[in-house]
Amino acid sequence: MFNNGVRSFDEETVVSFLDSRKETRKSWSDMYYDNGGYETVGLVRDLCHNEKKNEEYHLSEVQKYEALRKFYNNGLINAENKMLVKNLCDMTLKQIQTYFNHRFKDAFQNVNHGQVEVVDLIDNDMYETIDEMDKGTAMGIPFTDCPRLNKVTKGWQRGNLSMVVMPSGVGKSTFVRTIFIMTLINQNAKGIVFVNEEGAKSWRISILAVIANTVLKKKLNRDKIFEGKYDDYTKGTLREAADWLIANRPDMLKLIILKKYRFEDIISYTEYYKALGATHMIIDTFKQDGAETDIARWEALSNNAQELYDMVKEENLNMGAIATLQLKIGKVFRFLNHDSVGKSKEVVEVAGVTMLGRLLFADEYEGKKNDISPFNFVKKNGKWVKEKYRLNEDKEYVIFYFGKSRFGNVQHQILYEIDYAYNTLKEVAWAHHKPDAPVGY
Repeated sequence: MFNNGVRSFDEETVVSFLDSRKETRKSWSDMYYDNGGYETVGLVRDLCHNEKKNEEYHLSEVQKYEALRKFYNNGLINAENKMLVKNLCDMTLKQIQTYFNHRFKDAFQNVNHGQVEVVDLIDNDMYETIDEMDKGTAMGIPFTDCPRLNKVTKGWQRGNLSMVVMPSGVGKSTFVRTIFIMTLINQNAKGIVFVNEEGAKSWRISILAVIANTVLKKKLNRDKIFEGKYDDYTKGTLREAADWLIANRPDMLKLIILKKYRFEDIISYTEYYKALGATHMIIDTFKQDGAETDIARWEALSNNAQELYDMVKEENLNMGAIATLQLKIGKVFRFLNHDSVGKSKEVVEVAGVTMLGRLLFADEYEGKKNDISPFNFVKKNGKWVKEKYRLNEDKEYVIFYFGKSRFGNVQHQILYEIDYAYNTLKEVAWAHHKPDAPVGY
């Protein structure tokens, strides 16, 4: 009766229930009256009501044996296994449920194998981990000429997503080409670069200029490069840079131009080129998908960021990924953190490293109201001490704050000297600026 929804066990209900079972009414009714009729039902009901725990226990026992019968009828219990039968009968209903859930999951544990990995955290593999870490396997490829950046990030880590957040026009692409592209070139690491704001010609000529400035040590003016009508020095240097790349780094970088930004294309091409040996990827610039969407811009970005990280992490493609992101439009604050990204701050939460950069303000140079007081660490008498670094007011600097780094300390910022005329970037000093304290150290 209970299994059929009956909750009020008065005599009228009991008899009505028996009468409704016409096909077995005689046998059910006979059994009912042979066992005391409603007097027995009332007695059991009163006992259960007087002690609620009894009611729950008896109901649980009924449900337990009903479940066991169903398992047996479906061939899931071997009645010949007397120990198993005894153990099941001794279990509570909840224990039986846990037991069969475990048996079910155990049978299908290899389904989706490769997407989930379960390991013993504490076992002999810990010794192997120590040996591997001792060899420096946790270090990524070092960023070119950036010892401070390497200190904070431990290099360009595979299986990790880093985000570089800067205002428009400050030099995201310069940073990408001078630091990230040159890192791949110097390490001879295969990479793919997704771009959506510049074309192939612009990227090719810019990379040639970077090679000329950094490898050949020959300066090329940015304006002259894009104005054309080259003199012999400019054209000869560009050709020399092209010769060096073709001879030393052929077929190592793929530029993927997104004429219409669609995140699904990024996923598709990354998986394709990973199979061909690509180990690192760059997205310049990571933004809202151009496809139709009914969700908010920041939510779409956040979803894409999570999907991007899931794709490149160690357990999947194991690629080093760097994505540039535009700082929210409006006032640029002195101290940059994830709040500076606006509603899109959830986007950067999945990243292992977040760098937020801006140009140094005019009042942050030496002797000014908000002197940033840059410094470097030098060793004197066996101890590391801070030594002041003097900025040049005739030069421009970009300061990078670290919203987070899973690999190093983020208490300090890093200063880069930037020369827009020659598209060069040089790491020069540390700074120590707290959000709740004056600038400087």
